[in-house]
Amino acid sequence: MALKAEQRTPEEWIEFGDEEFKKENLREAIEFYKLAIEINPKAAFAYFKIGNCCLNLEMYKDAIYYYNQAITLNPSFSFAFFKRGVAFIECFLFSKALEDLTNAIEINPNFPFAYYRRGYANLYLNEFYDAIEDFNMAIKMNPGYSLAYLYLGNCYFELQKYQESISNYSRAIEIDPGNEKAYIARSFGLFNLRRYKLALRDLNAAIEINPNSEIAINQRGLINSKLKNHSEAIADFSKLIELNPKSPDAYNNRGIAYFSMKNYENAIKDYNSALEFNPRHANIFYNLGNAKAKLKLYFEAIMDYNRCIELDPALASGYFGKAQVNFTLDKTKDALKDYSKAIALNPKFVSAYIARGNLFMKMKYYKKALEDFTLAIEIKPDNPLAYINRGTAFKTDGKYLEAVTDFNQFLRLHKTKDQIYSIVKSSILKLGFEPED
Repeated sequence: MALKAEQRTPEEWIEFGDEEFKKENLREAIEFYKLAIEINPKAAFAYFKIGNCCLNLEMYKDAIYYYNQAITLNPSFSFAFFKRGVAFIECFLFSKALEDLTNAIEINPNFPFAYYRRGYANLYLNEFYDAIEDFNMAIKMNPGYSLAYLYLGNCYFELQKYQESISNYSRAIEIDPGNEKAYIARSFGLFNLRRYKLALRDLNAAIEINPNSEIAINQRGLINSKLKNHSEAIADFSKLIELNPKSPDAYNNRGIAYFSMKNYENAIKDYNSALEFNPRHANIFYNLGNAKAKLKLYFEAIMDYNRCIELDPALASGYFGKAQVNFTLDKTKDALKDYSKAIALNPKFVSAYIARGNLFMKMKYYKKALEDFTLAIEIKPDNPLAYINRGTAFKTDGKYLEAVTDFNQFLRLHKTKDQIYSIVKSSILKLGFEPED
């Protein structure tokens, strides 16, 4: 039997709607609120409540429509402005959201949630300092506002003020120790400060809270790779693949970990799997070429580098990889052309300068080799390989004092007392000088 609006007062229909809302029967709640409006078309609160139901049902355009009606009927309805602002955020209409949230604050200056949401909108509009002011106001009114600290941390992170971001993430965690996002966010701040072990600790905490957090597992895998914990990295990326079997990045990253362990066959398998899901990913073709080159599959490697270049002609590493194979195959002119192209695309490509310098050495163009090694040093003065190579070029050119100076700088930067360290020390002694390590 259909309900008739006149059977109840608007207030009673709203109460019935509220009961259904509490039980999350949102569509039933909407029908009750509409009965209230049928009796009283000026019932702003009923329109507002329908808007709330639509917002929870992710029917954002409908929510905005009903909030519009509520605001038209009651222009001082701060909560309606607030909720419409939230709906605009969900539609990525951040400028409109900003306008509504500002109206909500002007009507009700003691509205911490409105400051928080306006801060969120400002953050996405890259108005970081305005966002910081808003989040601080929300925190001033509600010192236990964990999410406000989290997004305040995000503002500082975007401004590359990583220590300040970490402090705010830490406060968010103190208030809410189960805040997975805060642990993940803090790990990114720590990563940028190169505090990798502390970053790993945060990611472990996030994964303990949510064992299927793809962001945390991926970031832990990347840090493990950076710390050369390759087995742990492989375990992380394998878990990611289990969670998302069609993720090209997970296969690619696991391939990189296998490559680092010199397991080139498995690396190739993973790169090929990644390309099944993203056949136009230039960097994966570059990685595939590197693995094949290690297995001396030079023709196939060249084909992969060519495909990489075809997909992204501006990717310097594609030309560099191709040049390395051509160098190995004694294709001097081709190698020189590709190294030079890599450098033209990326004038700060240190490895390309060093490699081209070695090619010039092979061609007995010692002056050009010295120029390339010197450019590499100017770009990255703490690169030990540039010094050992330039030292070798000086030595070949009979400039022994300059050679010894570079060899000593190599010893200072290399630090690890391995075989190459011993060879360089021996070279200095043979030239009649004492090593300065």
